[in-house]
Amino acid sequence: MSFAGGNNGPNSYSETDPRFYTFLNEPYKEDATETTDYKNVVAAIKFLRSKPTTPFMVFLPLTKPHPPYSCPEPFYSSINASELPPLRPPGSSDKPDFHALIREYRNLTALNTLEGGEELFFRQLHAVYLGSISFSDFLFGMLMAALKDSGLEDSTTVTVFADHGDYAGDYGLVEKWPSGLEDVLTRVPLLVRTPGGTRGHVVQEPVQLFDIVPTTLELANITAQHVHFGKSLVQQLQGAMGDPTRAVYAEGGYSTHEPRDFEGDASTGGIPRPKSVYYPKLLQQQEKPLSVCRASSVRTLTHKLIFRTDPLDADHHSELYDLAQDPQELRNVYGLPEYAQVQADLKNKLFLWFMQTSDVTPWVEDPRSGLPDIPKADTPVIHNTPTSPARNLPSGFPFDATADTSEERHQDVLFFVN
Repeated sequence: MSFAGGNNGPNSYSETDPRFYTFLNEPYKEDATETTDYKNVVAAIKFLRSKPTTPFMVFLPLTKPHPPYSCPEPFYSSINASELPPLRPPGSSDKPDFHALIREYRNLTALNTLEGGEELFFRQLHAVYLGSISFSDFLFGMLMAALKDSGLEDSTTVTVFADHGDYAGDYGLVEKWPSGLEDVLTRVPLLVRTPGGTRGHVVQEPVQLFDIVPTTLELANITAQHVHFGKSLVQQLQGAMGDPTRAVYAEGGYSTHEPRDFEGDASTGGIPRPKSVYYPKLLQQQEKPLSVCRASSVRTLTHKLIFRTDPLDADHHSELYDLAQDPQELRNVYGLPEYAQVQADLKNKLFLWFMQTSDVTPWVEDPRSGLPDIPKADTPVIHNTPTSPARNLPSGFPFDATADTSEERHQDVLFFVN
C-alpha cells in the first residue's frame, strides 16, 4: 500500500524580485487537515484501524519537507528565525564551481538589496523549512498514536527516513544539486522502532540507506534472493554499537557524453519558461554541464572525499574535508600535501567500492530463447522494487525475497518517508 501527493503555498514574488527563484512561498491556503499529506496519513490510519489479519507493508512518502518551502499554519510560523544558529556561510572559494553558478543563475546575491540582506532572508527561509519538518513530525505522531490504538504496536516495525536533505540557506543556496554531496544533502534521519529493539539507542557510527533493505528482510525473516550491498542493522537496533571503521558512499551527477541525462534536455521537455522556479537549475545544466558532472563520495567518521570527474575534465573540483576539524565542510583540503595519505586511502576505498559493486549477475537465468524462470504459484514470494533513496545516492536493486516460514517473526512493516 502506497500513498503520495502534495500541496504548496503560492509564490507571491514577481519574476524581477530577487526572491522569486528562492522557493520560499507563502503558507498553504488550506488548513493542515486539507493537505494531501494529512489525508494520506489519515488513509493509512484507517487501514491500521481495520485490523488487517495478514502481514502488510505500508509505504507512506510525504511531500514535506521539500521545496517550495511552505507548509500550513501554525507550523509555517512556528520557528523563530532569530533563535537559529548561524547557517553555513556562502561564497567560499574552496567550494566547487556549482555553488557560485547556482547563486549566479538564481540571482541570489541580489538578496543583499533587501533589508537585512541575504543572511536574514536565508534564516527566515530556513525557519520555514524547519516548520515544515515540524508539520511532518506532527503527522508522524498521529500515525504512531493510531498504531498503538490499533493493537499492532508489538508486531510492526516502523522505519522513518528521508531520501535527501536540502541546502535550505546553507552555503547561500536553496534546494539541492545533482552532484552536491555535502552532509546537508546526504546525511538524513533514519529512525527504526521495532519489537525487541533497545529504546533510545543512538548509533553514532556510519550507516547508509542501502541498509534498510537487509534490515527489513531480517526483521521479517525473509531471505534475500538478490545481490545487495547493504548491511543489516538488527544488532544495532538491539543495542549494539556500529562499525566505527565503516565507510559509506553516495553518488550523483551526469556525464557530458550522456546529454539526455541532464535536466532540461530537449528529449525530456527542454528548459521551462523563466516563470518556472526550476528554470535557473535546468538552464545552468544545459549551459554549464561540467557544473553537474558525475560525483562520488566516500565518508568515514573523520573524513570525506568527494571526487568529480568527466570526459572533459578528469578531476573537476573534487573535495576533501577533515570532519573532525571542519564538520561544516568549509575548508577543502583536497590536494594539500599534509592530507595526501588520507586522500589516497579514501580514493582507494572508492575504487574498491566500485570494483566490488559495479556489476552483478542475476540469480535467475534469463535465456535469450525464452522467458525467465517464474517462481511456482505455491512459493511464498514477496515482489518489491525498493525506491532509489535519491539521485545523489547509489540506486537500489529490484529484488525478489522469499519468505522463510520456519520461524515466526513479526512481518508488518510501516515506512514513513519525508
